[in-house]
Amino acid sequence: MRVLLQFPEGLKQKALEIAEELEKKGDKVFLSASACYGACDIAFGQAEAVHADKIVHYGHARFPIPRGRKIAVEFLEWRSDADLEPVLGMALGDADFRKCKKIGLVTTVQHIGQMSAVRRFLEASGKKALVGRHGPLAKYDGQILGCDPGSATSIDGKVDCILYFGGGLFHPIAAAIACKRRVLAADPFSGRILWLDGEKKKYEKRKMGMLALGLQARRFGILVSTKPGQLNLRAAEALKRRLEAAGKEAAILVADRLEPEALENFHSFDFFVNTACPRIAVDDYAQFGKPVLNLAEAVELASLLGKRK
Repeated sequence: MRVLLQFPEGLKQKALEIAEELEKKGDKVFLSASACYGACDIAFGQAEAVHADKIVHYGHARFPIPRGRKIAVEFLEWRSDADLEPVLGMALGDADFRKCKKIGLVTTVQHIGQMSAVRRFLEASGKKALVGRHGPLAKYDGQILGCDPGSATSIDGKVDCILYFGGGLFHPIAAAIACKRRVLAADPFSGRILWLDGEKKKYEKRKMGMLALGLQARRFGILVSTKPGQLNLRAAEALKRRLEAAGKEAAILVADRLEPEALENFHSFDFFVNTACPRIAVDDYAQFGKPVLNLAEAVELASLLGKRK
């Protein structure tokens, strides 16, 4: 069998070892050298180029793949064994967290196997821990993605606050933006805890500023990624029609990877709308040099424009 192996950045050091094991079993193995941004980013183009029979995607949980793909995809998850007790102890020592009796628990797929242990740890300290139902793009209850905070929103009204345990801030910021309850991030790798109120306020302030700029903008570039889990062409076309109905000019820009440098010479546009990974307009917005909103906020903008016309 011809197999293409795809790894996130943190697991690429294991690629050669895994490839050699598979080749000993008789497989013809190829390694994807491209950056991998998540389970939404499946290397179908590379697999087709090397005539692979299957893609083995490491590190992430199963993600809905659009129908019609001829190449099979196998998701092999990766689990972290990071020691969570130090940061959980820090959380229990936080004055605001001590006031929370009912705690909503969320994490990424790497730590989903530690969910029961975290729940027991908190309940041993007198807390009640709840795990929400996962959203449409996640696989496990309690798992959140940057594009799917459903496990958090499903329990938002049932808890006093939400605790995210795991690395990084992209995932818990998505939960904080989507939820009314406060979100505390506990990172075992940095050894820090952080309430995300400030990040949420910065996002909301930036969103209001972008909406104000969008009301004045004339030409919109709607960004569409061809990555299989990020392709939102229908939504982009619908938004284009709405913007044009409101008297604006709009065009759809298509790329596999939406890079600010590749968009610099599109001088005609004074505003961008991102329909791909929400990280683009949450973390990377400053790199674009022009205002940029994610799809959900752009739909809100289109409604405001429609009311003004």
